[in-house]
Amino acid sequence: MLARLVIFTLLVVLFSATASQAQQEPIGTMYMYNPLSFNPSYAGINRVTNVTLQSRYQWTSLEGSPNSYSLTANTSVVDGKVGLGLFLLNDQLGIDNRTDIALSYAYNIGVTDRKFSFGLQTGVSLFKRDTEMLNLRVGDDPFFIPGQQNSTLFNIGAGISYTADNFFFSFSVPKLFETPLGDNTNVVISSQHFYLSGSYLFDLTLGFKLKPSILLRGVPGAPLAYDINVTGLIGDHFRGGIFTRSFRSAGVILQFEFLTAYRLGYSFEFLKNSYSNNMLPTHEIMLSADFSIFEHQAVYQRYF
Repeated sequence: MLARLVIFTLLVVLFSATASQAQQEPIGTMYMYNPLSFNPSYAGINRVTNVTLQSRYQWTSLEGSPNSYSLTANTSVVDGKVGLGLFLLNDQLGIDNRTDIALSYAYNIGVTDRKFSFGLQTGVSLFKRDTEMLNLRVGDDPFFIPGQQNSTLFNIGAGISYTADNFFFSFSVPKLFETPLGDNTNVVISSQHFYLSGSYLFDLTLGFKLKPSILLRGVPGAPLAYDINVTGLIGDHFRGGIFTRSFRSAGVILQFEFLTAYRLGYSFEFLKNSYSNNMLPTHEIMLSADFSIFEHQAVYQRYF
């Protein structure tokens, strides 16, 4: 246990030196490895203690492009029947900075190879806009009052999950209430988001496995968005795949798993726009580690 904690600490130091996401309810391309970011029922479902760091640099060829940093942690208690989770997100876009903090509670029903989980979460969103960062041509523009504007909003969410040896399914609404973010002049509505996801593991020959995944994201008044991912698992250590996001962007995912408990992932995404030949590249990094800190927990190779 101590050796694993030391290794993880060293990896976090290396990670933080190179890593550091955005949009309305931002979500990374490696969502299938971190469902707690949008579904509270995932907390404790694997009967391990997990800590995951993710960093997303979106459209890096554009000045002022979005960046996001997230940390999720979850564990199981009460002999694995109860899950507890923490989700932290910092989303930076130009003069806007948003921080989400959410606590999750889940109740797990079932045995080791088949589990159903129901989860609730409560959280707060902290929004800050700093117009002092702008170089305005019109100094008294009423839409950009000099200074900082801050707002704080509370919300609750819910979700369900089901997992088996070769299958994972979840549905969630992480924020049940529609709320305004921003100041009195510039208001952005944070709408309800509905997430439906599923993965299936095909155990093929010679140690090769194939795992297709899909995530559907629905927002009232907007077209349905979907992420489709197909990942190949070679042996016990290497995973690689391709994905598309509503066929507007595409990319690749690479992941290396070592010492059973640790996963280091990278994804590259490109968006072909109609205005220039710029591919608008997006980079994402993930570091994840499992620990067994309670008697009922055990670190093992898992796929969901």
